[in-house]
Amino acid sequence: MYRKVFVAESADDLNVKLPDDYLHKGIELIAFEIKETRNEILAAKKEAAKKAHQYFKTVQIDLGGFRFNRDEANER
Repeated sequence: MYRKVFVAESADDLNVKLPDDYLHKGIELIAFEIKETRNEILAAKKEAAKKAHQYFKTVQIDLGGFRFNRDEANER
């Protein structure tokens, strides 16, 4: 599933670009007006980005002593 919430600022914005995963597949497109204002949409996007940033800041791995061994990685 692909979902994109946006506010069309011009007629050009009404063209929706889909990821390449949807090439050569049947697609159903449903468009409807949402009741949130543009500011609410932007605030929700910023909050989601902030949460994602905080999550990834908490994931910390010490790779100080790690040495990559190409031969070991390619062993079969």
